[in-house]
Amino acid sequence: MVKAAKIVKLKAIAFTEHVDSYSKWFDDFKKRIDGLKDNKELIIYCGIESAVKDLKGTLKATKKMIYDSEIVVGVVHRYPDRNGGLTSLEEIQNFNTRKAAEIEFELCIALLNNKYVDVLGHPFGVYSRIFHRFPEEYYEKILIESLKKEKIIEINTKYILEVDRVFKLLKRINPYVSIGSDAHSTEEIARSFSMIRKMVKK
Repeated sequence: MVKAAKIVKLKAIAFTEHVDSYSKWFDDFKKRIDGLKDNKELIIYCGIESAVKDLKGTLKATKKMIYDSEIVVGVVHRYPDRNGGLTSLEEIQNFNTRKAAEIEFELCIALLNNKYVDVLGHPFGVYSRIFHRFPEEYYEKILIESLKKEKIIEINTKYILEVDRVFKLLKRINPYVSIGSDAHSTEEIARSFSMIRKMVKK
């Protein structure tokens, strides 16, 4: 497992491309990233971001993708239903806040319990997109559980909305963290990291 403090000290970056079980391009992606590792300026890790597909915390990635990755980021992109499908964002909008928070909390805990997951990516990202807040009680429980499991919590600058509330909890509980920008282009790498620096100095 790669702890965030170690990454900062060693000036490292991880490329964690989003995959599904049918992402046939992964081997080429890994070769391309591995080919960049022979340099003296930056430590480079190759990994994956994989969505949870059920309430047990199962990832959508294949076992080979998981084993070939140095970092595995588990995320909630949709809420699985109890029939093996996914709940659409339109349907989630009809949930009350308590129900949505409980489902995403359950999924986040399941990901923390998955032995293959190193990082819990943008917790309550789906919930925050729809309800524009995050449920502090559940978020706190997730941070505490991440420490127990020695897992990393991602601070993603694309998904974080209530910066002051989030950082108040982070500073009090002090979990392992990684910083992500959800970059899909070179211009988006380290997007809004200045905000992170500002909040850390407060």
